[in-house]
Amino acid sequence: MSRWLGATAIATVVLWLSLGTQATLPTLTRGAEDWSGDFRSYYLPNAEFAASRLADGNLPLWNPYQGAGGPFLATIQPGVLYPPNWLHLLLPSEIAFLALISLHLALAVLTAGALARQWGASRIGAAVAGLAYATSFQVVGSVWTPPLVYTAAWMPAVLLAVDRIIDRPTGTSIAALAAVTALPALAGWPYTLALTALTCALYGGARLLTRVVRERTIPWRVGASLAVGAGLGVLLAAPQLLPASELLGLSCRALGSIIEEQAVFVPGPHDPAVFVRSILSRGFNDGVPGVAALLLAPLSLVLPGPHRGRIALLLAIGGFGLLASFPGSVPVYGWLRELPVLSDFRFPYRYRLLSTLALSIAAGMGASHLQQALRRVPRAGTVAGVVALAVAAGWGTLPVLRSVSPFSRDFGPARSVAEEIEATGLRWNPDPYARVYWTGRSHKLRRPGDVSVVHDMEPLTLARTAQLLTYFETGRARTLLTLKPSKDPRKKHEDWVAAPFFGWLNLPGDSSRAAILDLFSIGTIVDRAPPTWLADRYERVSAAGAEESVFRNRHALPRAYRVAAAIPEPPRLATALKLMTSELFDPRTMVLLQKPPASISQHRPVPFDPAGVEIESYQPETVRLKTHGETAAIVVLTDAYFPGWVATVDGQPADLYRANANFRGVAVPAGEHTVEMRYSPRSFATGIWLAALGGVGLLFALGQGRASLKTGS
Repeated sequence: MSRWLGATAIATVVLWLSLGTQATLPTLTRGAEDWSGDFRSYYLPNAEFAASRLADGNLPLWNPYQGAGGPFLATIQPGVLYPPNWLHLLLPSEIAFLALISLHLALAVLTAGALARQWGASRIGAAVAGLAYATSFQVVGSVWTPPLVYTAAWMPAVLLAVDRIIDRPTGTSIAALAAVTALPALAGWPYTLALTALTCALYGGARLLTRVVRERTIPWRVGASLAVGAGLGVLLAAPQLLPASELLGLSCRALGSIIEEQAVFVPGPHDPAVFVRSILSRGFNDGVPGVAALLLAPLSLVLPGPHRGRIALLLAIGGFGLLASFPGSVPVYGWLRELPVLSDFRFPYRYRLLSTLALSIAAGMGASHLQQALRRVPRAGTVAGVVALAVAAGWGTLPVLRSVSPFSRDFGPARSVAEEIEATGLRWNPDPYARVYWTGRSHKLRRPGDVSVVHDMEPLTLARTAQLLTYFETGRARTLLTLKPSKDPRKKHEDWVAAPFFGWLNLPGDSSRAAILDLFSIGTIVDRAPPTWLADRYERVSAAGAEESVFRNRHALPRAYRVAAAIPEPPRLATALKLMTSELFDPRTMVLLQKPPASISQHRPVPFDPAGVEIESYQPETVRLKTHGETAAIVVLTDAYFPGWVATVDGQPADLYRANANFRGVAVPAGEHTVEMRYSPRSFATGIWLAALGGVGLLFALGQGRASLKTGS
C-alpha cells in the first residue's frame, strides 16, 4: 500500500467524522421520517440483540420479538457471522457502528485504489480512484444502511481478484477470490452482492471471450480457477447463505413475488431528468461521484496509457448499470428482471453503484494518464496528480459530505415499548407474553429483547405472517399489495404499497376480521386516529387527550393454550382465513391443522381452560411448556411455524404441526406433560459442514500458491 493511498484512506475517515456525523440524533416526533428511520427501528436494535445473545454464549438464530417471530441470522442484514461486526461485543452499538463505517470507508479507498493500481495507475491516480469511490453518494451517502457500505467496500476487491485470476491463475489468487467473495456475503446486503456478481460476470465473461477470439483457444484453466475461487467463497459463507435462501423462499420477498410496479415505487430517483438536474445543480448524484470524475474519466481513454481496454469495458458495464436505473425510460431494467436473482430489486437506482465504481476507477486512471503525458516536464506530472486529487476532493468529496444526512455519534438511551406506551400517560401492566399492535411505523430506538411487537418486522417477513396481517388490514391475503390507484394515467399506482415489514401496518375500517388480532395473541392495540369500531370492541385504557390511543384486547388468546378439537386446514389460505374470522370458528375450542392426528377429534366440546398451558421457560431458540388436561389435545403456541423447529413431549420426539395457518401445534395425550420446541435448522448445520469444506479448500489453495512461489512457477 502506497503512502498516498494510506493517507487518502485516513483523510476520508477524518473528513467523514468531521462533516458527515453529528453529535446527537435530532429530536423527532412520531410519524416524522428522516434518513435514520430504518437505522433506529431495525439496524441498531438488531445489532444490540445479536450482541446481547452472543455475549450470553448463544448464537442468535431466531428472533421472537418481531411479527410472530422469525429467523434472525437468516435475515442476512444483521451480519451475525461477519467478523468485523463482532466489534459490537466490545463497544456500545452506536460507537461500534461509527468504527465499522469508518473502517469500511477506508477499506473502500484501499480496494478501489488497489484495482486502479492493478491496471497501472500511479500512486496519486490510485488515491483519486479510492477517494472518488469511498466518498461517492452511493457509498458514504448510505451510512444509515451500514451493510450497504460494508459490501460496497468489498466490491472493487472482488473485481480485482477476478482480474488477477484472468491474468495469472494461481492458488493465491484463487484463495483471494474465495476470501473476498465470502466476506461481503456475510456482511449482509443482498443488492450489492447481486451487483458485484453481475459486474464480475460481465467483466470476466468479456475478457475471457476476448482471449478466446485472440488466442483461438478456450482458457479452461482460467475458467476453472474462477469457478473454484467463487465456489470456495460461497462454501465459506454457506452458514449464512443457506439459511437466507431457505428464508427467502418462504418470505414476502420470495423471488418473483414483487411485481415491477411495486419494485419501482419511488419515482424521483428513477427519472432521467431529475438525474441530470442533480448533476447540474450539485455537481454529483447517486451515480456520478462528482464533476471531477466526469472530467478525468475520459482522459483514461483518450490519453496514452495501460489497460485502456479494461477501462473501456468497466465504463461500458457502468453505463449498463446506469441505463438499468431508469426503468421507465429504457428497457434494460426489464431485461434484468428476467434473471432469477435480480428480479426483485425494489430500488433500481442501486444499479448506479456500477457507474459509480466505473467512473471512480476511470477518474483515477485518467489522472494517471495525465501525469504520464506530462512526464517530460519536470515535476509537472506530480503537480497534475496533486491537482487532480484536490479537484476530486473539492468537486466531489466535500459537496457529498455536506449533503448527506449526518450520522449520529450518540443516540441517547433506548426506550422500551412499555416506556413508549407509558409516555402516553398510561400505567401499563400487560401479560408478559401478549403482543402489541402499533399502527404506523415505529421510529423510536428500542431495547433488544423487548415486548413482542407486530409492527416491527423484518424485510424478509415470513410470507404467512405477512399474508395474515395484510388480510386483516385489507381483506386480501397477500404479502405485498398495491393499495392506491394512481390518478396519473402514466403511472399504474401511487408510491405507496401495503408492505407488512418495517412496521407499515394499519387498521381496517371495520371489525369483520378482528379475530386475526386474537390469533396473534395481541393484547394491546395502539393507534393515533383509531377507527370507531376499536372503541366499540376493546377497552380504551389510555389517558384522555393522549397523543396515542391505547386499547386492551381481552379477547386475545394466550401465547400458549390447548384445544381438544382439530379441523383439517383448507387447501387455500384465503378459505382458511375466511373460516378463522367467521362466527363458525372458535379458536378456544378448535384449531386448524394441515393433517390432524387420529388421536384428536374434530368435534370434541371441551371448555377452554386458560390455565391449561404454562410457559415454563421462553428463550428465542427453545420454548418449554407445561400442560395438563383430562383429554388429548393440541397445544398451540402462537409463534410462527417454520422449518427447523422440532418438538418433544416428555423428552420424546413429537410431530410439530402448522396450527391456524401460521403457528405451531403439538399433540399431547391426556394428563400432565412437558412440551419443548427447539429451533435447530438443518440449513445452518449443513452450512457449517460446507464452510469447513470450503476452509480446507482455501488452505489447499494457499498451500499451492506458496509452493508455486517457492518453485518460481
